[in-house]
Amino acid sequence: MTKLRCNGEPCTWRRVSTVRGQVLGNLPQQCGKALSAEPTIYRDGKYCTFPHAIEFLNKPYADIFTILTSYPALENYLSPFMDAWQGGAQDQLQGQIASAKIPLSRMISPQLYWVMTGDDFTLDLNNPEHPKILCVGNNPDRQNIYSAALGLYNSRIVKLVNKKGQLKSSIIIDELPTIYFRGIDNLIATARSNKVAVCLGFQDFSQLARDYGDKEAKVIQNTVGNIFSGQVVGETAKNLSERFGKILQQRQSLSINRQDTSTSINTQMDSLIPASKIANLSQGTFVGSVADNFGEEIEQKIFHARIIVDNEKVAAETKAYKKIPVINEFKDSEGNDIMLQQIERNYSRIKADVVQIIEDEMERIANDPNLKHLLPQEDGKQEKQ
Repeated sequence: MTKLRCNGEPCTWRRVSTVRGQVLGNLPQQCGKALSAEPTIYRDGKYCTFPHAIEFLNKPYADIFTILTSYPALENYLSPFMDAWQGGAQDQLQGQIASAKIPLSRMISPQLYWVMTGDDFTLDLNNPEHPKILCVGNNPDRQNIYSAALGLYNSRIVKLVNKKGQLKSSIIIDELPTIYFRGIDNLIATARSNKVAVCLGFQDFSQLARDYGDKEAKVIQNTVGNIFSGQVVGETAKNLSERFGKILQQRQSLSINRQDTSTSINTQMDSLIPASKIANLSQGTFVGSVADNFGEEIEQKIFHARIIVDNEKVAAETKAYKKIPVINEFKDSEGNDIMLQQIERNYSRIKADVVQIIEDEMERIANDPNLKHLLPQEDGKQEKQ
């Protein structure tokens, strides 16, 4: 795994993982050979990567439908499209296909193809036999493009780590609204029993509602057991104040007139941590609440405290950091940087792979008496041209 630095492209790890069937296993192709033991269809998942899928889906739909329909396991998935195609509804069909192709086409990038090809490791991160640490990062300049790729990995990771009998693990996501994490609400609700800790970081609840929708944002807010919050304002501060609850507080009032002075003392329920106080927290000061377990009860669940940072210890720890070792320097025998050339070769190889797949499959179908009826008729091709 080597750090990728290229023309402002996402700073992440080279070949984060193709994981073959583990990434694309939830697609109709069901290809790949991985620890999830999903069935394979085409050459043991050799070409089952997201870049190959993008390139394949950007080929003429006549070739795509013909090839996919030739596999009995995929025939039912394609039947609505085949009926429309054979029924002469090409215009409507092209509109539907274009709505899927356009977002995928934005993800065509040699750098992204490089990161998402290979089979360096699988995404079962908390596998007791092969534990892993996976770190990926988004690019703010291309957030909308890379969020889809990250979302693909995230949705697959959720299914693989949230299982019984695995190691204790943690999923930490900073700036959650910048990516769509499918199934995050279900992960929070069920992962604790499988020893998976989920830590989500974002600036404000309104960001979550904007990018995830009101319903899903509410589920995430209400399902989380531990909250740590710095300065927030508006509805977020009010929601947090309501979550921390109220406490019986004593109030004293003093009345003074010409003749005497009177003092009255009463009690009333008031916010434990008012929204105005949350909106004016200083840097390093946090409010929050924590959850406990049976036999590990916490009396003081709600807190309002300041974090004391030992700058000397932090500086000493920072100095002791070791640089990440370089696995692949992208250099030739003469020491020249050939990273761009390798990335371009990988990009060209993927495109050539897909072209070869289509040629091989169309030849297989043409030579099979039981399948050659799937091939478009010559007259139909001429009319189309």
